[in-house]
Amino acid sequence: MDRRTLAGGLGGLALVIAAVVALRTGDAPDTLKREIADGVEVVALQEPTKPTNARAQALDADALQVTWNGSASAYEVRWNGNELLVPGPEVELPGLNPDDQVEVEIRAVNATGKRSEPLKIAATPKDLYNDRWDDQLVGQTERFDGPESLDPRKWRVEAEPDCLGLRPFGPSKRIDVDCPMAAFQSNTPIRFGVPASDGATGRAIISVAGAVESSHVRLTLLPDPWQYVKENDVQPLGAVSLDITTQGTRIIADPDLPRTAKQVTLGDSQITGLVAGVRHRWEMRVLPDAVVALRDGVVVAYESVAIKTPLVHPRIRIDGGGFLDSFGVGGVPERVVPTEVIPLVKETEVPQDAVAAKIVTPEPANQVKVVDIPVSTRKVAAADPAQLVVIRKPESRPGTLPKLADRPGGIKTGGPRLHVMHEDGTKPPQPIPPRGRILVTAEINAIGHRGIELELDGKRIVALPTNEQGSAVPGRHEFWLDAKNLTPGSHARLKLSVLPADHGEPVITETVFELGTTP
Repeated sequence: MDRRTLAGGLGGLALVIAAVVALRTGDAPDTLKREIADGVEVVALQEPTKPTNARAQALDADALQVTWNGSASAYEVRWNGNELLVPGPEVELPGLNPDDQVEVEIRAVNATGKRSEPLKIAATPKDLYNDRWDDQLVGQTERFDGPESLDPRKWRVEAEPDCLGLRPFGPSKRIDVDCPMAAFQSNTPIRFGVPASDGATGRAIISVAGAVESSHVRLTLLPDPWQYVKENDVQPLGAVSLDITTQGTRIIADPDLPRTAKQVTLGDSQITGLVAGVRHRWEMRVLPDAVVALRDGVVVAYESVAIKTPLVHPRIRIDGGGFLDSFGVGGVPERVVPTEVIPLVKETEVPQDAVAAKIVTPEPANQVKVVDIPVSTRKVAAADPAQLVVIRKPESRPGTLPKLADRPGGIKTGGPRLHVMHEDGTKPPQPIPPRGRILVTAEINAIGHRGIELELDGKRIVALPTNEQGSAVPGRHEFWLDAKNLTPGSHARLKLSVLPADHGEPVITETVFELGTTP
């Protein structure tokens, strides 16, 4: 799925522009010539400010996470002869030697490619890695790092065909989720036991990274029989969810669950949500009287409720894209139950290796009906929305593996966006006053482009290089247009082109706005 978007509309032509004048020309052959038309003013960008307060941690013995403080459009990170551009104040560097000290330099970069002075930090992965992360888990942590990661014995996947893949992560890989929505139902339940040293009777952990600013991850603990029902936006009865967005983390619980008076102290984590391209480890810790969320070992949210069922079924849902890295559960050891959910059509057959079968039907008022049927049944007489649930023999492999093709590395970016506003605050779809000044804002999400061009009614009014001191980064550009050069009562079309460094096809977006008729 291509995350670049094209938004436009129809409109008339209405502009009188004087000759375009060149203000500056670069020396390199591939440098875009800076050209600004008369009647257009470029809003000056701030000089990039050196980042501050670098910190490092390690989720693996061969990787470093580095965070810092800053408010730049993006940052350039250098280490071990490598260079990477990132959209926010955080980066993960995989594939390192655990015993080697890594020297990292971070520079703020503005929208035209200017760099700040570097912030420096040095760290050794093995000194920061906490090898006790998974002491409380049952069995091995699952790593989603290969084409058979989603073993049908262990997982049931609900996603569009071909929207899952494998993206490089250092010397390894991880599942790249590039779907509007993908759900991963675990066939390994969590059975609650006696409280551990931290008070938890059970737990689930998930290591994920965001893809774009709209990424959304939800880890839900489902009571029977909700694990058989297709994913939807209704909170199932008795369920508790760990809800993670780029804005933060929270616990969502069924309001009918028993409330308690439990109070939990939150940690001092500055960032509590998803980060594009950077893994974090979330833990959903179930106590007898609360459910607590931890991010990299720091408490970031909790809900004072009591889960009364002895067993729950974890489900991961990812909206808007993301990267799935690892998963694990804690509690009383439970075996994997190879399960397949089959949509019912005319004369659906019960597989011969089934040891149990049932028909599950969603009903009104957020209810579910379950009817057990003999495994000797060869033909099932039921129709959608009912589903046939089949529990297979332990050695069976229900369904087929999802297709996980290799994909290129790098951080995903969204498409460019254009916004128009008159200096008096009027915005489309309201007609823009044909007087004063009009502010045009271009939001660029691309990495590594060489410049942008802005056209008004088919005539170029801005050509702006964005690689002054190196590869370009996401950023915001603002321009003032003189409204007196526009024809009252007309429709003006703006076209923004982001020019790639390889001189390939530009990424384009358009918008149309209406000019009023009275001053």
